[in-house]
Amino acid sequence: MMQKNNKLMLAAVAACACMAAFAEPPRVAGSPFAANSPYATDAYPGFDGLDDTKRPEKKEKSWFNWVDRDKPAEQYALAQELEAAGSLRKARRACDALVREWPASAEAPRAQLRLAKIYAREKDYDNALEELEYLLDFYPGEVSYLDLVEYLYQLTNLMVKEKKTMFGFSFTSDRIVRQHYESVVRRAPRAAYVPEAMLKIADLREQDNHYEEAVQVYNQLVMKFPKTPEADAAIYLQAKARMWLCRRLSYNIPRCVDTQKYLKMMIEEHPRHDRVDEMKEWLAELEKHLEADAYRRAKFYDTKQRTPHAAAAAWERFLKEYPYSPHADEVRARIETLKKGNRQ
Repeated sequence: MMQKNNKLMLAAVAACACMAAFAEPPRVAGSPFAANSPYATDAYPGFDGLDDTKRPEKKEKSWFNWVDRDKPAEQYALAQELEAAGSLRKARRACDALVREWPASAEAPRAQLRLAKIYAREKDYDNALEELEYLLDFYPGEVSYLDLVEYLYQLTNLMVKEKKTMFGFSFTSDRIVRQHYESVVRRAPRAAYVPEAMLKIADLREQDNHYEEAVQVYNQLVMKFPKTPEADAAIYLQAKARMWLCRRLSYNIPRCVDTQKYLKMMIEEHPRHDRVDEMKEWLAELEKHLEADAYRRAKFYDTKQRTPHAAAAAWERFLKEYPYSPHADEVRARIETLKKGNRQ
């Protein structure tokens, strides 16, 4: 009996393994394919997390938006007629109703694309982008995916260019615009326009005073696309964003040291960069700040609460790091005094 049970257990395990082998791989958000897709990745520091990004929900049948024909092909033909006649609102309604009523039909992805394009004709880019995202998420294998991602990028650029405002306030937040650009990069990370899109993402981060995230995006751009004009721009813009943070948080010495190292590396690796002189000025500014901080710390050790030996060691560390400091002669004299055991 026990042997029979063991055989049954082994058969069950084998069946589970077989089911797992043939199960659909987990989807990467923003990807039309499985998680091993060469066209999509989630690894983008500085982008919003996928949990913070609004994703389209699957459309359901609506009592307020019903089809006017009995077959999807007839409904799609009606939508085309309405659009050709200039009845864009009715054409949109006909396309949306088709997608809701017959989501698995051959006409559904075409109707969804027409819906997005009609919104774009009306310059309602918010809804156009939302409907296009829906198409890319729910019908990825039935459309020209990469062409539509490029269209998504073009629409996002148009939304920025023609952004609607009232009394100086925009109807579309920078975050929504940025998330569309991030979606473009995630969906087609190898596309030729991705470096430009990443520059725009970083710039939008800066506009919202999210300089930490902007630095991460600039860094990813340089790493992923090192031979592009956008990478050259990102080298300088990352340095500028880092300096903004260092000046605002000057007490954060590790950050200043890290930026100092970054500037040294960029100046050494890109001596002919068109903004290298400005980066050299920033490096000099940082080194002056770090030297002043090191001097203050060494002086702090040279107090009555600490032994002459500890104070001398602190001054020696300072002198080793900044041998050409304007304080160098003063510090050498102080070290000699301390080594004699004299606190005065």
